[in-house]
Amino acid sequence: MIAFYLPGGVPVYAFSLILGMATTFGLAWVAVRAALTGDSSRALRQINAGLWAGFGALVAGRLTFVVLQWSYFQDHVAQAMQVFRGGLSWPGALAGGLLALSLYARITAQPRNTSHPHTAFRRFNTLADDLLPLAGTLAVGVWLGCWLDGTAYGPLASGFTPPLNVLGLPARDEWGQISIRIPVQLAGALVTLALLWILDRYRKARRSKYKPGAAASLGLLGFGLEMFLLSTLRSDPGLFWAGLRADAWAALAFLLAGGIWRLAIQRDS
Repeated sequence: MIAFYLPGGVPVYAFSLILGMATTFGLAWVAVRAALTGDSSRALRQINAGLWAGFGALVAGRLTFVVLQWSYFQDHVAQAMQVFRGGLSWPGALAGGLLALSLYARITAQPRNTSHPHTAFRRFNTLADDLLPLAGTLAVGVWLGCWLDGTAYGPLASGFTPPLNVLGLPARDEWGQISIRIPVQLAGALVTLALLWILDRYRKARRSKYKPGAAASLGLLGFGLEMFLLSTLRSDPGLFWAGLRADAWAALAFLLAGGIWRLAIQRDS
């Protein structure tokens, strides 16, 4: 969906516009929170980490999408990296963002010597916690972008009995037709916001007993569960295996990864 045209007829796609706004807001949120601690250099470090994670997410998300849609891109190779047109795979983006963040944590870990084997891991945990606002706003932006772009939509509300059938909202499909559907995209955005709030309250409640990375690992668990449950409601075309969408299997993989991460944090001393 094209939001508007720049001078010269250059199209600005709604998905790209929302994603850019979400990234800007998320980075600003991270920077303000860091600045409020009184450490001005911390804000710059977190912005750098956010840019690394964002770049990794963008590249990996797009590459995964291209691979999954290779039947189309093999005849349109020039469009493969035209991210501004939309088309990202959330499992690839999440994995790429975490991988890029872990690389940044290893590069910037202090002290730079290897006297403690867990230095990079602890650095990664701290950064992951700090970047939760960015991750959350990006997820919300992607959900809302999907709503405008006609992807990840839910089933027709008319197929449900009261009171569920009254929950339907107008949603566009990939052919541009608007129907009253169960608002999976809006539900995803709201659940993500609720998850962010819960994780923030959790960190404040734990205070001195809090271990860095606990909120981020729980966030990965919660997001994986969210994506798995919402994938069962999606009605847009997709890849299936053993009766489940491919992204549902990816959500289960991230659930497992979140659990392993959580155990690793508990055992780290």
